[in-house]
Amino acid sequence: MIGTATVSADETCQSPYMPKIAGQEDYVYIWTLGVEGWGDEQDKLVTIDVDPSSPHYGEVVDTESVGGRNEAHHAGFTDDRRHLWAGGLDSNEIFIFDVHSDPGDPELKKVITDFTKESGGAVGPHTFYALPGRMMVSALSNNESHGGKTALVEYTNDGEYVDTYWHPTHENPRGAEISGEYADGFGYDIRAMPRRNAMFTSSFTG
Repeated sequence: MIGTATVSADETCQSPYMPKIAGQEDYVYIWTLGVEGWGDEQDKLVTIDVDPSSPHYGEVVDTESVGGRNEAHHAGFTDDRRHLWAGGLDSNEIFIFDVHSDPGDPELKKVITDFTKESGGAVGPHTFYALPGRMMVSALSNNESHGGKTALVEYTNDGEYVDTYWHPTHENPRGAEISGEYADGFGYDIRAMPRRNAMFTSSFTG
């Protein structure tokens, strides 16, 4: 007889400001790349039923296309898990889906089309990280040099621009204490440790 074991996993990549999910999830959301010659060729949010008791278990139950190919990459929930933010690295557009009203049939509620203009030049919205009532977006570069110097861009959960925080460099530390060899202004990802009142970013794209 072969035994079975129950396995659980922690959401280590999610923000600590989000409520954790306990027990079985009903749906998985996948932010997918549009491919020329396949279907409608658009990036889309794909919803899969993952409830083992459902007659549609393991099946795609909904797709929500966004009107083009934007190089879909990462997505992230708001702190209340009511909305899923997803970005296009090429188009610099951000798509906000309502996944709360009808979890099995998400709806595209808003498209942020002025990310670069509002942020003052950030490009490539990469990571969407939930803060209390806010969404912090890490960008991959800037529209002036395209060399990797970049910023974090803050929005409200409703998609209203709040502020831009450019990464420090040796030439312009922006008030930061430089303790290591590199202060290159590059960026990639975000994590927070509330008990230390600290947010961490990684440097990759340069």
